[in-house]
Amino acid sequence: MNQDILELKLKGYCCSQIIMALGLKKLGKENSDLIDSMAGLCNGIWRGDICGILSAGVCLLYLADKEEADKQNASDLMDWFEGMFSCLRCDELLEGNPLNKTEKCPAMLDATFNRICEVLDWE
Repeated sequence: MNQDILELKLKGYCCSQIIMALGLKKLGKENSDLIDSMAGLCNGIWRGDICGILSAGVCLLYLADKEEADKQNASDLMDWFEGMFSCLRCDELLEGNPLNKTEKCPAMLDATFNRICEVLDWE
């Protein structure tokens, strides 16, 4: 697991907060209020809906480059995510197993953030 992801998880951040914190770091910005607000996307908006990794990832694309996100990047990220993980919904991704939050989610976080870095040409 990515060390940054582990450290953020140990701070108590959920997946959506971790994606945004990683993105802000890459952008050289700090915004604790924004990271706190990403908690609203945790656990599929707290009802097992769209995965917080994906929804926060789309938010990050818009934060980093609104024009490109509007054109195609957000849609491409959603298509990539669904192709990579077979679905978009948190409850389906977790497969009814709460342990998947510690087993499956960190790998999904890492893969999705790496994809965002590729899309945005971040090194």
